[in-house]
Amino acid sequence: MENVKLQCHLKKYLDEHEISVRKLSEEINERRDTINDLANNRDMNNRRIPASLLAKLMTYFDVTLDDLFTLIEDETEKKTT
Repeated sequence: MENVKLQCHLKKYLDEHEISVRKLSEEINERRDTINDLANNRDMNNRRIPASLLAKLMTYFDVTLDDLFTLIEDETEKKTT
């Protein structure tokens, strides 16, 4: 289970709703850098995502966690046997 990570699909919802990271961060009162990192899947292996932020994103875009994130196999973390 060590070779899995979350892939965030926030950029897809930003594009579909034609909203910028800046505008979203203002509307849900969250740091722009945090929203930008999620939208670009930056440092997802080490990121802690507050439940309150997830709730805001799900409410704002009317989606579930399954819509926002996919669990994927991380090829860079694969162990050689």
